[in-house]
Amino acid sequence: MEFTTPGIWSGTNRSARILREINNNNRISLRIRAKFKEVNQLTTLFLTNQLANYSQQQSHSHSHSEPEEKLFKILQKTFQDIYYLLDIEDFKFNKLSTIDLKKLHSYYSQLNEVEFNLDLSVADVNDELTINATTLQLINYYVLLTSTLKLSNSVIYKTLELKNQYVYWSDIKSSNFNKLIYLIQSLPYKLYIFGKNVIEHLEIHPTNDTTHSLTNYDKQGTEEDNDIYFSWIRIKKSISRFYEAISKTFGRSFTINNPSFSLSKISAVRSNTRYYLDWIKFIWKYPINLINNDLNEKLSKISKQIEENTGKIDLLIKTNLNDKESTLEALESISLNNQSQSIDNEFSTKPDIQRLNDILINIIRFDSINYYETEIPSPLSRYWPIILATLVYGPSQSIKLYSNREEIIDWLKFNLIDTVTGFFKNWVIKPINDLLNTLRSDDTLSITTKESLKSDLDSLERMIIEFAQDETSNPPDAQQIHEAIQNGDLTLVMNQYESQIKTPVKSLLKGNLIRSILIQIQKTKVDGGYAINGIDKILKSQQLVFGFVSITPSLFILYQFWSYLSSTKPIFVNGKQVNIICLKSLNNIESLLVLINNQVQHTSSSDEQFTEYDKQISKNYEGQLLIEIINLIVVADLIIPKALKSDWINDLNELNNNDFDITTKLQLVRKIWNMYGHYFR
Repeated sequence: MEFTTPGIWSGTNRSARILREINNNNRISLRIRAKFKEVNQLTTLFLTNQLANYSQQQSHSHSHSEPEEKLFKILQKTFQDIYYLLDIEDFKFNKLSTIDLKKLHSYYSQLNEVEFNLDLSVADVNDELTINATTLQLINYYVLLTSTLKLSNSVIYKTLELKNQYVYWSDIKSSNFNKLIYLIQSLPYKLYIFGKNVIEHLEIHPTNDTTHSLTNYDKQGTEEDNDIYFSWIRIKKSISRFYEAISKTFGRSFTINNPSFSLSKISAVRSNTRYYLDWIKFIWKYPINLINNDLNEKLSKISKQIEENTGKIDLLIKTNLNDKESTLEALESISLNNQSQSIDNEFSTKPDIQRLNDILINIIRFDSINYYETEIPSPLSRYWPIILATLVYGPSQSIKLYSNREEIIDWLKFNLIDTVTGFFKNWVIKPINDLLNTLRSDDTLSITTKESLKSDLDSLERMIIEFAQDETSNPPDAQQIHEAIQNGDLTLVMNQYESQIKTPVKSLLKGNLIRSILIQIQKTKVDGGYAINGIDKILKSQQLVFGFVSITPSLFILYQFWSYLSSTKPIFVNGKQVNIICLKSLNNIESLLVLINNQVQHTSSSDEQFTEYDKQISKNYEGQLLIEIINLIVVADLIIPKALKSDWINDLNELNNNDFDITTKLQLVRKIWNMYGHYFR
C-alpha cells in the first residue's frame, strides 16, 4: 500500500482539471453541447429581431399595465443575469463546469416574485409567441440544460471518487502487509470506537447504588471508618462495572469477527484442550478478521453506491433532451432520490419555475455530499506513527545530528562526494582524454625505449668479437660475427663453453668459464629485449582498442544510471499501477459492449426470453460504460504522450457515438488496443 495517495480530491487543481475532462468528454455533455448551440442561435435571433423591435415599440407606446411592466422587467433582469453568467456572447462550453449553481439559483429565483400564465411549449422564436413567453422559454432552457450538465458532471465525478476509493481499499485488501499497515494507521480510531461502546454499555446498563445504610452496618464503628468502607464499596462496584462493560464489548466484537467462536464455546464442555487451542487461534486471527470485515464493509458500500450512481447516469443517457417534460422528470427523479424522497404526482403538477428551483436546490445539496464512511483516511490518520516518532525522537535526534554535523559532513564528503568525483575524474574524464590523445598524436604507450634493445645487441656483438679474438687462434671476421648475432647464432661461444665445462675448475680459475656464462646471460637479456619489443609493438598496434576497453565499464555504469532515470517507470495511483488500471478499464469497456450487444440481440429476437432479471441486471450498462470511458481518459492522462492525447480522447469518445452500432464500437476497441496497448503493458 502506498503511503501517498494521488487521485481525485475535492477543491484541488487536479479536481478542476478532471471536471473539465468530464464536462467535455461524455455522451451526456456532447448532447447538451449540441442543444446549447441550438438555444444560443435562438437567443441570437431573439435579441437581434424581436426584442429590438419590441424595445422600439415600447418607447412609443405607454398602454401596458403595471403588472405587465413588472413582468417584463423581472424577465429581462433574470435573462440578462443568466446571459452574462453563462457568457452567451462569448460562449465556451468548457467554462460551464465552473458555473456557480448557487448564483444561478439566486438569479432564477427572482421569477418566483410573479405568476406566469404563458405557453411554455417548445417553439421557434419566429412563431406567434409573446416576448415574455419567449424570454421565459429561453431562461428555462438555459437553466434546464445547465442543471442537467451540472448534475451529470457531479454524479460522474462522485462515481470516479468512489472508484478511486475502491482502488485504494482493494489494494489494502490484496496484501497482509498492507492490512498490517492499515491496522496500525486505524488503531487510534478503533480504540476510540471501542471506548465509546464501553461508555454506551455503561449508560445502557446502570446499576443501583449498593451503598448500605448505616442502620445495616455495625453502628459501633466510627464515622471515618464508615466513609472509608462505603468509598471502597463504590470504587469496587465501579471497577466491576467497567470491567464487565469492557469484557462484554470486546466479547461482542470478538464474536462478530470470529463467528465460529460460538461453536467452539458450545463444544468447550467436551474438550477443554480443543477450546483453549481455538482461543489461541481466534486471538491470532482476530486482527486480520477485524480488518477484513472492515474492508469488506467499505467495499460493499462503495460498490452499492457506484451501482446507484451508474443507474442515475444511465437514466441521464436515455433522457430525451428535446422533450422538456421528460428531462424535468428525470432530473426530479435523480435529485429527489438523492435526498431519500419519493416522487409524487404533485411534482408534475408544479409550475416549471418551481420545479426547476427545487431541482437546482437538490443539485446544490447533492454537490455537497461526501462519502465520509468510505473515503481515504486523512494524512494525519495515515502518518500518525511517523508524526508520533518524529515528535518523540525528533528533538533528541536533531540535537545529536547538530552536534555531530562535522563528522556527518566528512562522512558524506568521503563516501559520496569524493567517490563520485573520483569516479568521474579517474574512470571517465582521464580515459577519454587518453583516448583522444591517442587519436590526435603518435605519443603511444610503450614498455621499453627505442634504443635499449640496440645497445644490448651492440654490447653482445662486441663481447663475442673480443671473446673470439682471445679464445680462438683463427677468429672469424667481424661481419660474420655480426650476421650470426643478428640470426641469434652463438655457435662460436657455445663450442668454447662445451670444451670449458669439461674442465670446470681449471676454466673457472682461468676465468674463461665465467666469461662464457656472462656472454650467455647477455644473450638472454637480448632475447628478453626482443620479446619485450614484440609485446611493445602489439600494444602500440592495439592501443586504441585498449583505450575503448578501459573506458567501457564507466560508460556502461553511466548508461545504466541514465537509463534508470530516463526510462518510463510504473506510475502508481493509490497503490495501483496506472497501466494495470487502464488495462482493467479497457477490458471492462469491451466486456460492457459485449453485454450491451447481447442485450440488444435478446431484446430484438424475443422479448419473452429477455426476462425481468436480465433487465434488472443490464439496466445500468450504458452508465457503467460511460463511467469506464471517462475514468480511462482521466487515469491514462498520466501515461499517454501529449502528442497522442487528442487522438486518444477522440477515439474513446467515438465509443459514445450513437451513430455507431455495437459491432463498430467493438472494432474501435480493438483499434484502441492495437494503437495504445503498448503504453499499458
